[in-house]
This record gives sequence, C-alpha cells and structure tokens, in this order.
Amino acid sequence: MDKSKIPTARDLMEKVPTNFSPGMNLVDAIETLAAMHVSAAPVVDDDACFLGMLTDKDCLRIVSVSAFHRPRGGKVADFLSTVEQAVETEMDLFRIAEIFLTTHFTVLPVLERGKLVGCINREGMLKGIAFLTKVVEAEGVKVEAEASEAVVRPRSIGEMQQAFGKLSKEQLVRRVGRRS
Repeated sequence: MDKSKIPTARDLMEKVPTNFSPGMNLVDAIETLAAMHVSAAPVVDDDACFLGMLTDKDCLRIVSVSAFHRPRGGKVADFLSTVEQAVETEMDLFRIAEIFLTTHFTVLPVLERGKLVGCINREGMLKGIAFLTKVVEAEGVKVEAEASEAVVRPRSIGEMQQAFGKLSKEQLVRRVGRRS
C-alpha cells in the first residue's frame, strides 16, 4: 500500500478546545473540563510550549486527598500529568496507535517543534482506521479476511493442516509465499 495514503497526526488532529496555564486555579480548570464535556486538556506556558495534560483522573486526586485532609484546591501545575511520548505532526496512524496503547491518556497532544498545534483523541483514531480500511479495500484487499487469517495461530502440525485446508490458493500464497 502507498504510504502516502496512511493518515498522519496532521490529518487526524483537531483544534484544542481549551488549554490551561500551569498557574490556573485547579477548581476553575475542573469547572471548565466539566462545562466543555472533555476528559483532558493540555497545559501550556506563555510561549505555547507544552508542559503536560490535566486529565479527569488527575482531578480525581482531589477527592482522594480530601478524604484524609480538608478539601483543598491548588494550581493546575500541582496536579497535571506529564506526557512521556507526545505525538508529532508527521507521525502516522500506526505509530500514534502504539502511543495510545502504551499510555493511559484518552487524548494526546500534537506538537510541532515543542509547540502545541492540536490534539488527537481515540475517536479521531477510529475515524483514521475507518478511512484506512476504505483505502485498503479500494485497492482490492479485504481487511476482515486478513485480520481473521492473522488470528489463527496453529500450535501443532495437525492444527496447521486444518487451518491451511480452509484457505484458498490465493490466501495460501499470500500467507506463506510462493516458492519456485
């Protein structure tokens, strides 16, 4: 498949609905997240350099701390999560999926030279997967067929014979190659 058809972060990202400064009052930030119905927002400094994410999970720490101490607020900087791997604008769908699978974030920042330019959420990833599936199928490859073939992992010679017995000649050639 032509790599230029694989969606990149630039294709998948959305405009950042809101962001916070590190010095913002945490209670105000929580109210903003709730009012906007978003689960996370990036935290940036005055130069738009990305510092981290304030997530709904970070905000839940207030409840946990308040159970043992008097309720308190604080600054966004006191509760934000650092992001170990940010998404760069030219990363493709597959690399971004790896990052989502290795982190707890539901929204990831998209950076260009350290500056925040957008965000990608899991819903955006689903749209990218759907787009890629259409492109692949337009090229004559059935994604579902290949996915089901990939799941079958014979553990014995007998299982291998059964699995290969169910495949067409084309599927066998694709799977094991043709030897002359």
